[in-house]
Amino acid sequence: MAASSDDRGNERSGGGGEEPEERTDGWMATYADMVTLLMTFFVLMFALSNADTEKAQMFMLALSRDGISAEQFWEIRDRYNIDLEDHDWDEFFPFPGPGDDAGDAGGLAALEAIYNAIRNYIDSEDIDGEITVIYEGEFLLLRLSSDILFETGATQITPEMRGKAEFIAKILKDTFDPRHPMEIIVAGHTDNVPISTPQYPSNWHISNERAGNFLWVLLSESELSPRYFSSRAYGEYKPIANNNTEEGRAQNRRVEVMITLARDNPLWDDD
Repeated sequence: MAASSDDRGNERSGGGGEEPEERTDGWMATYADMVTLLMTFFVLMFALSNADTEKAQMFMLALSRDGISAEQFWEIRDRYNIDLEDHDWDEFFPFPGPGDDAGDAGGLAALEAIYNAIRNYIDSEDIDGEITVIYEGEFLLLRLSSDILFETGATQITPEMRGKAEFIAKILKDTFDPRHPMEIIVAGHTDNVPISTPQYPSNWHISNERAGNFLWVLLSESELSPRYFSSRAYGEYKPIANNNTEEGRAQNRRVEVMITLARDNPLWDDD
């Protein structure tokens, strides 16, 4: 028997003529989310109203690494007795470097303190002819004659000059400020008279070993972290005087100690 048009209409609409079920509780999920967010917001507002400003600054520093100045950082560290080694802080929270006024001021003050201590030592011992000190604001340079430091053709520091090297190391230990870490570079130089021995085949070799031996005295006696130190060997290729005279060659035979705030310094640039 053929279905009537009314029956076919009922089939298309789902049959039975029943109205579709309507859900009326969907708003509860949205309402619950809103209540949760409001509660979280009020808890956060309450926490912020009782926040320690300095602890908040420490938190910001941990996030940004440059959120506060070095001076504020160390003041907060000391106030809360934070138990971490200095080098840990240096590694994970670097201090303001060149270009930051607070960082530059503190670093320059540390350099000046080292210069004044070494200058006073030179004057008191009347050894101006043995050690030359140059201070140019962003770097400090010590220049020592190899003729005084070492025997001819040797690389071990003489006993007399070792005492002076140890005193320089003590000055570094007493004046070095770990809040403003610097780089200490020891460089060996020779004249242009060639050397060729089984132990030192060239001027490169002897200048390298002399620099390393002097660096070792500074490192061991100052007890500073080795990461502040490096050495360089220039042989005869960085003269400061004319190698055509004995006086000039004597000036070129030297060890230099550079203490600097920046790794790139004009003094080390090629001519």
